Amino acid sequence: MTSKTAIYVRVSTDTQSYEQQVDACIRYCQIKKWDHEVFKETESSTKDRPVWNLVLLKARQGMFENIVVFRLDRAWRNSRQFIMDFDNLQNKGISVISVMEGLDPTTPIGKAMMTILVALAELERVNISQATKQRLQALKNMGKHLGRPVGSKDSKPRPKSGYYLREAKKRGGRKVVVEYGFEET
Repeated sequence: MTSKTAIYVRVSTDTQSYEQQVDACIRYCQIKKWDHEVFKETESSTKDRPVWNLVLLKARQGMFENIVVFRLDRAWRNSRQFIMDFDNLQNKGISVISVMEGLDPTTPIGKAMMTILVALAELERVNISQATKQRLQALKNMGKHLGRPVGSKDSKPRPKSGYYLREAKKRGGRKVVVEYGFEET
């Protein structure tokens, strides 16, 4: 009997390739003789992952028996979220398989090792964020200008609603709010 499997792969930027992740995950599913569907996502944020959320939703609805990822940090960068998702999926009979780590999540040691790996991924993400913020602050302290060059304009037109709202807040008057057609909050 073949199991229906979701393969989830993620890259952080458009310049990266899915190829290595997809190939390894498909080979794994072929060895197991599992039918599979590949879900690809380009996202570096931990907050907004629509494709990952779709995979979880479909799995919870019984459409998948397995979720295969290249590495755990492709799906989870937060140990708390991993534990919650993993327990929820496991309670519904859904297996989570990480091809590169090769851990069996059905054993206590396998689950513990997976949790540790996700915790390390979270630590890496936090360290990178802190180092970036520290470097930006150091550049500011040295007098370097950050962001777009002074006087440059966007290449695409943008709505002015944000500008109008900021002006309304600065002036604080009902007249500005009414003038630009915004409702008072």
